[in-house]
Amino acid sequence: MKKIKILALLVIVAFVVQDLMDGFRGFTDGYQAAGDSTEHNVHFDLAVRPTDTFVPDTLQSIATGTEIPYWATRIEAYGDFEPSVAMIVCVVAAAILALFVLYGIYCMIRLVIDVLRGSVFTRKNVRRMRTFVYSTLSLGVLFEVVSYVSYLNVVANVVIPGYEVVYSGLKYTWLPYFLLALFTEIFAIGVKLKEEQDLTI
Repeated sequence: MKKIKILALLVIVAFVVQDLMDGFRGFTDGYQAAGDSTEHNVHFDLAVRPTDTFVPDTLQSIATGTEIPYWATRIEAYGDFEPSVAMIVCVVAAAILALFVLYGIYCMIRLVIDVLRGSVFTRKNVRRMRTFVYSTLSLGVLFEVVSYVSYLNVVANVVIPGYEVVYSGLKYTWLPYFLLALFTEIFAIGVKLKEEQDLTI
């Protein structure tokens, strides 16, 4: 039980530290982006690749004096085009889902407090774990959808001579999310087996 309490405390500390760091990083990035975008309303970071008609520019090597061709793989810019209806719907859905995530965080804190008090294998804790894990997972899925819809929106409004805009792929590493969901369901099975054993006794 002492090990579980120590791990619970470590979870709280890691969770708070990570959220504070992510929040600070997001605030800093947003502040800097806002400072550079006084004349435009949309910021986009595009993955691009050269087309068949692309003519590369060159860099000159200081050491050998030779010219080296180069091309871009990402382009960051600001624009003045309207977001699509799908993008607006995704943003509204994300705002609503964020409230569910806040409730999931509250459930996670309550779960850790219960564990510290010695109450671990209960149905209430299973519900709390599921709320936290699946709310976070749902928000992550929605952010992936937002990223893809944003890509489609940019492709429909932007032409880059010599390049084509490509989808940069998934934003997040999904293995930790799925492992967390798996462990949550294993925990739920453990609670059910414990209840059945208590009834048998």
